[in-house]
Parts: sequence; structure tokens; C-alpha cells
Amino acid sequence: MPGDLKTKVEHVGPVAVCSFAGDLQMETEAQVRAALNTALGLSPQVLAVDLAGAELFTSSGLNALLQARLDAADLSVPVVLLAPSRVVRRVLEVTEAEGLFPVCADAREAVRYAPTPQAPGA
Repeated sequence: MPGDLKTKVEHVGPVAVCSFAGDLQMETEAQVRAALNTALGLSPQVLAVDLAGAELFTSSGLNALLQARLDAADLSVPVVLLAPSRVVRRVLEVTEAEGLFPVCADAREAVRYAPTPQAPGA
């Protein structure tokens, strides 16, 4: 069914994981943005977007992801993708956006993108 999307937001250590399964498209864009905003609201050190279950990824899904990247940058939170599906990888490649998002296998690997705390007086 078009517009079918399942979302899940959870904290895995310092990483907020926002998982999507189904269609990231115009009909689900508000749902995608809400889930990403919820994940950022957890004040993570890293925002990991799990797109392994993405079956459809249109410009609306990409726009939501790019906006989340901007919102996260305002909070100094890096955004990484977890195991993006072939469909997602193709859209990122065609739009030349693949270089904007590091790709990790899982949340444990994403932790390496957490900012290193500055020593006092450094």
C-alpha cells in the first residue's frame, strides 16, 4: 500500500537511532520529519538513521533527511546512515548526496562519529 511506513526511535548509548521501514515519500514525509525531530529531541551525540528497510525513497524522503542533517548540524550532532537499502543508495548516488552521510553497519559503529569532549581549558 503506498504511503506505508513504520518508524522507530530509540537511544542506543549516545546514539539516537531513527529506523524507517517502508516508503519514504511525499505521503509519509511529515511522519519521517516527525520521527527525525523526535530522535534529535533525545539530545544524542550522534543521529543514526536506519534505512535498511526503506523500500521506496523519493525526493521527499531525501529532503527530510537533508533537513534533519541541517537541524542536527545546528546542534553539533553528526548524522550517519545505518545500512541504507539499495534503493536509498541509488537515490543518494544519482543526486550526488552520498558524500554528505557517513555509512555505518550499526549503532555501535556510529558511536565513533560522536564528538570528542574537549578538555577544560583546551
